Amino acid sequence: MTRITRRLALLLGFVAGGSLGLARPGLAQTGSSGLIGRVFDERTNEAMEQGIILIDSVRRNVQISSQGRFVVSTLTPGRHRIELRSVGYRPLVREFTTAPGQVLELPFPMVFTGAQLPEIAVEARNSKLLPRFAGFEQRRQNGLGLYITRDEIKAKGYMNMGYALRTMSGVRVNCAATDCSVRMARSTAGCGPTYYVDGHMARSFAETTPISDVQGIEVYRGAAEMPAEFAGDGAMCGVIVIWTRAAP
Repeated sequence: MTRITRRLALLLGFVAGGSLGLARPGLAQTGSSGLIGRVFDERTNEAMEQGIILIDSVRRNVQISSQGRFVVSTLTPGRHRIELRSVGYRPLVREFTTAPGQVLELPFPMVFTGAQLPEIAVEARNSKLLPRFAGFEQRRQNGLGLYITRDEIKAKGYMNMGYALRTMSGVRVNCAATDCSVRMARSTAGCGPTYYVDGHMARSFAETTPISDVQGIEVYRGAAEMPAEFAGDGAMCGVIVIWTRAAP
């Protein structure tokens, strides 16, 4: 491993943000220069691990880390053209100039287009960008309760709420000829859950309702799982939260 490669590897772990515009004596002796980049979604700021990197129209076998970081070493000092490509994103082309011994750090924000991506992947990303689904995503990451996302609904072909809810542990769904009833396994007979639809408490939500317009479902089976925003007096028998795509 050359001296500049070792130095670049150390910088990858410790340098964050900005541009390293000063030549370093140890690197200047090699006559080479380098580039550290960070690749991320320009709207969500999420790091991107997949991509192709071309320097001066030549593809480089460069690994991108889980933090979206990559290192290009042993560059010839001077002007260069870098191109980044990733499925679902617009190609990003940028020119940069390095001096002997210089290690330049640059951000690479990628613009999402959805091209060549399956619909469920586009849907999942878009839901994260809608402010009214932010709480849903945050609670889902916390791991309390049970969740069904829109991509799961589409992938598993659920026809209505009853079909979706009966797949969840600790939820009991009983269907008659024309309707279904839901209760939590830990609750007493006749004690039905409280419903919220798009953040507002509802008296009920027909379990036979088609769920083609549902973006996500949250289920809290008891007090141990209940987040503060749904822990009202009517939550003793569980809570079912439904988020629809139609709400403003």
